[in-house]
Amino acid sequence: MMMMDKSVASVHIDAKVWNQLYLLAELDNQHRFIATNDSFRSLTNDHFIQGCAINQCFQPFYLLTNQKIGWLYVWDKVKEHGVWRGYIYLSDQFSARLVLYVSILQKEDLSGYYVIGENRTKQYDELDRQLEQLRDLTHMKEAYDEASIIAITDPKGVITYVNDMFCQISKYDRTELIGRTHRIINSKHHPKQFFKDMWSTIKQGHVWRGEVKNKAKDGSYYWMNTTIVPFLDEGGRPYQYVSIRSDITDRIAAETELAKAMEHDFRRTIKELQNCIFKTEKNDKGHIIFTLSEGKIAEELSMTTELVAGRMLKEVWGKRFEEVEQYFERAFSGVSVQFELSYGERFFYISLSPIAKNGSVVEVVASMMDITERKQAEEMIYYMAHYDALTQLPNRTLFNEELHQAIKVAEKDKHQIAVMFMDLNHFKLVNDSLGHSMGDELLQQVAQRLKDHLPEHAYVSRQGGDEFTLYLDYADRMQAKELATLIVEQMAAPFILHNNEVYISPSIGISMYPDDGKTIDELLKCADAAMYVVKDERTSHYCFFTEELHQKITERMELERDLRQAIPRGELELWYQPKMNLKHNEIIGLEALLRWNHPEQEIVAPNLFIGIAEETNLILPIGKWVLYEACRQMKEWLSICTRHVTVAVNISFRQFSDHEFPDLVASVLKETGLPPQYLELEITESVAQDVEYAIRALKKIKELGVGVSIDDFGTGYSSLSSLSQFPVDRLKIDQSFVRNLNPSNQAIIRTIIDIANHMGITVIAEGVETM
Repeated sequence: MMMMDKSVASVHIDAKVWNQLYLLAELDNQHRFIATNDSFRSLTNDHFIQGCAINQCFQPFYLLTNQKIGWLYVWDKVKEHGVWRGYIYLSDQFSARLVLYVSILQKEDLSGYYVIGENRTKQYDELDRQLEQLRDLTHMKEAYDEASIIAITDPKGVITYVNDMFCQISKYDRTELIGRTHRIINSKHHPKQFFKDMWSTIKQGHVWRGEVKNKAKDGSYYWMNTTIVPFLDEGGRPYQYVSIRSDITDRIAAETELAKAMEHDFRRTIKELQNCIFKTEKNDKGHIIFTLSEGKIAEELSMTTELVAGRMLKEVWGKRFEEVEQYFERAFSGVSVQFELSYGERFFYISLSPIAKNGSVVEVVASMMDITERKQAEEMIYYMAHYDALTQLPNRTLFNEELHQAIKVAEKDKHQIAVMFMDLNHFKLVNDSLGHSMGDELLQQVAQRLKDHLPEHAYVSRQGGDEFTLYLDYADRMQAKELATLIVEQMAAPFILHNNEVYISPSIGISMYPDDGKTIDELLKCADAAMYVVKDERTSHYCFFTEELHQKITERMELERDLRQAIPRGELELWYQPKMNLKHNEIIGLEALLRWNHPEQEIVAPNLFIGIAEETNLILPIGKWVLYEACRQMKEWLSICTRHVTVAVNISFRQFSDHEFPDLVASVLKETGLPPQYLELEITESVAQDVEYAIRALKKIKELGVGVSIDDFGTGYSSLSSLSQFPVDRLKIDQSFVRNLNPSNQAIIRTIIDIANHMGITVIAEGVETM
């Protein structure tokens, strides 16, 4: 299909690139599919799509609202503008949800349409989850927006959000505040040091509390009791500040009026105040006693003058006095003090003002105001910043804070801490097969099992996705091993997800403080590395980090780094192993064996680097180089030798799975000039994981005239039914059978030969190195 506009005809884009990057389809004038590329067919049910009109298969919709769009609207836009771009989803009830971003263009000759698409399913699912979380956060925000005066700033103090209550009290419109700093409401009342101390506190990630006098737009002044909460990024640096304020203008005014009324009818003045105003002094024995207590709050708490005058604070407040005694002592030393106090289910903010005569404090006047709603808003914001919304477990920020404190204690007391990094094997399969809602429910059940069975001194958090971190304080390696075993046992029982039994297992990496690291980053990095060893080796569910593992990881990283330069530096080379016909004692073929001539380690065997190449996708350029070099060399030998000797090239599963692979083989043959009958491709039984694709690809290769053999036969995944469908020429019996010719292996070899003979397939035995 040609999809280039005339205006850009000078730009040539290879068709392979289009097929690799995009989903391509062609429609006729009745909007029916008449052609699709491999990428399009691999994501859809080919039988369902082919021959159907696009409106029968897909539904356009708006991304953010999920509202459907009528196809008539789409075709009108194509007719009007020549193109429509937007999102569509596959409406086949038998298929998993598939979301595409497409451009639909009308052909120049008006004979039909082109469809160019990209698979956006994962992005759509992620956006859907984020929107759901955003809706939850919005409900929380609305709750505390109604209770407190809220403002949010960036790290430099620039205002990014204010709620309606902030605008009401400051008398500024929201547009006048966003993008400005709080200097816009600075009353000049406080010294510069006051704000320097505030910024010093919050920049270190600590919560700041204080009273601030501000100036409204109309010139009036108001007082705010303020709490500023820093939100920290993964590096522990504040990325925004949320301030929760309550209006204390009336309280400050009351205190001011109180000072003026000290010599007048003090009690009558304060009795009608909403807050509680009380006076204390020290008796002859040095005990702090009430002399006056009035206000609405005093009545609610049964603390009016009639009930408390002459009584000690310790007697009235009981154990609460032990919490606040130090503040009263400071006030009687001449220092103004503010603090918060919980009283039953309510929270109060108390301000103590010393009254001095002749240089000595004779009494302390206190103001007590209810801040329960503000405290609840603070607790909600703290929870949002430190806990995972899905599992209710501590998040990365809180985990790091707790582990940091544990390390400080362990450093002082000289004890060990075990740190664990855990993820869930095959979690993606649950998401893909049952849906993300089931995946979320699985994560919640996993979190609950972890919480229910954690021993003392253990702490767990969710890092994100299916990753969890834990630490066990006061633990040696044996105790860490016992905890890891306990977790594996608890995860072994089935999880019930809407009547579906789901089985998963964890992979756990363990590092020890201080042996493997003395910082959080070092310990988590080591635990993470150990976890990936578990996933790679699959011999156990947990693994401790060791120096040998560190050395292994370092060597692997260095090997990967060097492997990326092996082709450009010309370090790869092919060795050729002969294939013999023992009956006629003659060479019938060669097998190309890859070797890496490393500049420092000399010859590196394939088993040391092929795994790295497959994990990093370097196997594709390396495999292409091997195929080209083997064909080039064989062509060169044919010019000096006319015997019919083939060259066999091993093809990795990853390389074979590339839908462009048959085209690559054809291209290499054409470029090197090697006749196809001299090339043989060796595949493994793992290609049977996708039988339909394997059959299609092998047929294309056979049509080129290239031979095909199955390598390491008898050790893989294939079945006889799939083998019978594969157009192969040879079976290579794995050398593990040949080198140990016990009665069982001899029986297997005879069976393989019998099967091959009946199917007309040649058999080659690997590992025969002597007569």
